[in-house]
Amino acid sequence: MGLPYIEEPKHIKNKIRQLKQIMCVNNDIDCDKVVIWSNNELPKYIWDYWSTELRRRGYSWQKFLKALKLTIGDIVLWALKDTLTWEEVTKRISSVLKAYSKGEE
Repeated sequence: MGLPYIEEPKHIKNKIRQLKQIMCVNNDIDCDKVVIWSNNELPKYIWDYWSTELRRRGYSWQKFLKALKLTIGDIVLWALKDTLTWEEVTKRISSVLKAYSKGEE
């Protein structure tokens, strides 16, 4: 899709982990999703870098969020499980955005 590189938001990752410790006593998978989406901090961070290119491709903030929701499992693997690198996550997000854009045409 030709999206620019985004520096890993370690501060957001740390905040997500702290929220999980506070909010997720039972280690519930749904709680993982809640802490990832908390304040839309990660989506806002990514949107700040990619919005110009995504708008050119017909994305609004709302459409971006719908597509990003499809990658929540990958984001959990990066932020909470440390089994994906930031580079892998952004590649997967980019791939989903590309596919989602084509599916909407």
